Amino acid sequence: MSNRLTVPPSHVVIFGRPGSGKSTLAERLGAEHGYVLFRTGELLRAAVRRDDFLGRRVEIHLASGNLVPDQLIFELMEQSLKAPAAEKLLFDGFPRTMGQVPLLEDFERRLGFSIGCYLDIAVSPVAAIARMTGRRVCPTCGATYHIVGKPPKVAETCDLDGSTLVNRTDDKPEVVALRQQIFDEYATPILDHYRAGASEIFRAVDGEQPFEAVYADACRALGLEAPAA
Repeated sequence: MSNRLTVPPSHVVIFGRPGSGKSTLAERLGAEHGYVLFRTGELLRAAVRRDDFLGRRVEIHLASGNLVPDQLIFELMEQSLKAPAAEKLLFDGFPRTMGQVPLLEDFERRLGFSIGCYLDIAVSPVAAIARMTGRRVCPTCGATYHIVGKPPKVAETCDLDGSTLVNRTDDKPEVVALRQQIFDEYATPILDHYRAGASEIFRAVDGEQPFEAVYADACRALGLEAPAA
């Protein structure tokens, strides 16, 4: 079977371990192919920045590197997910546990949309950890950079709003190692679930290639026009 979907999907779930580059790839898919990004990671960090009751509960889990409980994820999604059937939507970071798989199915039924592709950006733990040490994020808008792979135009400064870039609290070495362990424990069963139960729309690309090659492969897998080599 070809790895390429015949018809580009309107609703996509993208998977990748921490440090896989999936969020950078998702941003480019959004910019070049019109996907609206639904990012649970950014929803969580935005909740922390608001410093409200929900945000303080979220911050405890993020700072420790542990997964945020499904119930908190559900509350954030209820606040943010409105009418996805009317737009091209890319889920980045959801579902993150098997307990969230039925949550997504429930939102599909209630809001009248269906996932057209589950896309895995496959990267080894060793490669992912190496990448994470160079990651930077804008504390204001949430844009992500990498000092080698995707540097800002001005060192340590966000291209979009000029804020000084920071290391995420969950990029500390001990937290990075824990996050890789958690991904292997929780995400592997999800990938196995979709690979077996939705094989006709499950796709994987080699995420250890240079970013442009990963992006081109992802576009081809989704049935989108890939950039010229």
